[in-house]
Parts: sequence; C-alpha cells; structure tokens
Amino acid sequence: MNVLDIIARGDGWVVINKPPGVSVHNDPRDVCHLLEKQLIPGSFESIHPVHRLDKETSGLLLIALNARLAKQLAEQFQARTSEKYYYALLRGSMPVSEEWQSWDTPISDKAEGRNNPQGLAKDRVESRTDFKVIKSDQYTSLIEVRLFTGRQHQIRKHAALAKHAILGDTRYGDPKFNKRIAEIYKTDRMFLHAGKLKISIDGKEHTFEASREF
Repeated sequence: MNVLDIIARGDGWVVINKPPGVSVHNDPRDVCHLLEKQLIPGSFESIHPVHRLDKETSGLLLIALNARLAKQLAEQFQARTSEKYYYALLRGSMPVSEEWQSWDTPISDKAEGRNNPQGLAKDRVESRTDFKVIKSDQYTSLIEVRLFTGRQHQIRKHAALAKHAILGDTRYGDPKFNKRIAEIYKTDRMFLHAGKLKISIDGKEHTFEASREF
C-alpha cells in the first residue's frame, strides 16, 4: 500500500477510504506517513486523524490538515454530534429486521481479549452500539451499526459478548473459526467497515460514504 484512496477533500481536510491492515499512526507505513508523502508539499500544515479506526478495520477516516480544524472536528466526535455508521459480518444467524436494536453492556475503553471482552469491572463504562440486521443465512449475519459512544474496540467487544463475533477478528473471535473463514473467503481481513460519516465542517454539513467489499 503506497497510495491512499482519497474520496473527498476540502479546505484543510481530506477523507480517505482506509484499507484493512493499515495503521492510522505509530507505524512507519501508517496513514499519516503515507498521506504526508502523497499530498503536495505546502498544501497542508500538519496531519491529524480526528477519530479512531482500528488497523484491522477498513473505511472512512477524516483527517484534518491543520491544528485549528483538528481541534474543532475532534470536539464534535467527543460531543457525539457526528454520526458514524459501520457494516460488520458476524458469526451466526440473526433474525433480519429493519428495526434498530441496541447492545449497551458496559465495557472498558481499552483493548481486551477474547476471554474477557468487557474488561475489569472497575474499568467498565457506559457504552451503546445500535444495529440492525440487513441479511442473514445459516452461518453469518450482516449488520449495519451506529455508534453512540466511542470506546476502544466497541463494536468488536459488543458483538463478541453477544456471541456473534465479527468474522476475522483475531482478538475477540475464535481462532479455529477465523482460520476456516480465511480459507473460504481467501482473505484474513476482519469484516468490519466504516461505511458512512455525517459531520459538520466549518459550518457545512457533509455526508461521506465508502462502499464495503463484503
């Protein structure tokens, strides 16, 4: 991966469709380093991803290109005035429904493991993940997800706690099942994709979308 897919750009910001397996930061080949090489020198002040997106997750990532806008956008995510929608392919069959349902089990705001996705009791905080089941078969279910809180690995933890771990999730899913899924789908990716983002940038409302590959 040498070139990022920039799907939208404005005054002081870009939106990319991040592929799975690419870190947002803290890696020599992360999004920040790749974007710095890709953008025209002098066309940006600095690079600031303004919300979380796990290395294993694909999809929309909003990046501010100056500190002022980074602060403004980050405050919107903290205040929960933006809207983030994801798609996830889960293990097991769930009833298809147009009704939104909720997972609201308290979880920690840090990485955990498959033996205890919630984390220690003292670390658990309010968490809410809304979802609806788009389609389902005997083995898997595709859901659309809206986050109301932004805990680390929130969708992954809630899905695992519901006994419907995300396919390809090596941290919270079953290793033997994931190995079989990798053989069937010819990929070892995690099937979680950030597909839609609604947010106001400098007073203008924007809706960004990135199609999923599953």
